[in-house]
Amino acid sequence: MRMYEKYWRDSASVIVLARNRHNERDNHGYNYKVLVFKRTENTSFLPNHIVFPGGSFDPQDDSTDWLRLFGEQRIPPEALQTVTSVSGPRPHIFRRMEGDQLDRSISVRLCGLRECFEELGVLLVANKGPQTGFSVARTDFDVRTWQADVHDGRKAFGQLYEQLHETPDLWGLYEWSTWMTPTHFRRKRFETAFFLAALNEVCPVLPEDYEVQEYMWESPRNLLDAHSEGILWLAPPQSYELHRLSHVHDIDVIVRVAQARKRFGTTPFCPVGFNAADGYIGVLPGDDLYPEQFDFITDNEDMNKYGELSMRELAERARNLHRVEHRGLHQQSHLHNGPSLDGHLHVLGYNESLSKL
Repeated sequence: MRMYEKYWRDSASVIVLARNRHNERDNHGYNYKVLVFKRTENTSFLPNHIVFPGGSFDPQDDSTDWLRLFGEQRIPPEALQTVTSVSGPRPHIFRRMEGDQLDRSISVRLCGLRECFEELGVLLVANKGPQTGFSVARTDFDVRTWQADVHDGRKAFGQLYEQLHETPDLWGLYEWSTWMTPTHFRRKRFETAFFLAALNEVCPVLPEDYEVQEYMWESPRNLLDAHSEGILWLAPPQSYELHRLSHVHDIDVIVRVAQARKRFGTTPFCPVGFNAADGYIGVLPGDDLYPEQFDFITDNEDMNKYGELSMRELAERARNLHRVEHRGLHQQSHLHNGPSLDGHLHVLGYNESLSKL
């Protein structure tokens, strides 16, 4: 049993980007699209919401069968070490604990890859050609049958890679961010590791009927605009990550950012809520209101402390801002006046370092 299993479940999500055909730019200047889908009413978490593919950690993601597969495919230990050697802050989800069979940087990636395949039929495999930083989606097999067998537990995910003589793309799955459900959602909380994968072309998608109502390939700006217009709804993590991406129009630059920031690690984002007179604020690490030495378990006793103040008044009182202001289901504002954490893209687009990539 992992240390915090009684408080939250581990999960992984994959932000899949794909280059537009012929590298064409759309009306907003993007040469890529993002893969998202709308959950059905049947799902127990975030029904009817727009999400990236992802889901809960499963015991098969930590199976030693993966080590056997890597051995049979003659994957050198040094290659795996490039995945597991990470500097900087490490969220709980990546910390190896007693009983873990695999390094968590491997097993959590395998979780993301499996969920991406179970939900949308997208199988990401390691690029056997020149290492460009891009992943490959394999489609020339009976996707529907394998998807159902893996989803329903008749076959292990690793058996698919073994049959196809492919390697799961651990290297093209970049550690991107980690989000935790706020503490006041007591009944169902997750710590979710978000990874980013980039494809050189849009791949076919085969949605799983029970969990997926519809899927879409759209630019970050189109998705954010649709949220603002009330056409769809994005949860705070999805909205924040799409805002980060929205300021970078070139998929090649995003891949270089993902490759470069590995050495900085990942600071977990667990929003801490405060009620204001005109809305609700979710504060993030670096904000003056964010608790020192936050344990991700204790409820915020000061949630209603500033209820008589407006969100603007609260912002004017703070020297360091990193928060999301919620004025309604589809009305959010991101405030961040400091540098982006962990060498990452800035949510407001203050990305001076991009010129060096």
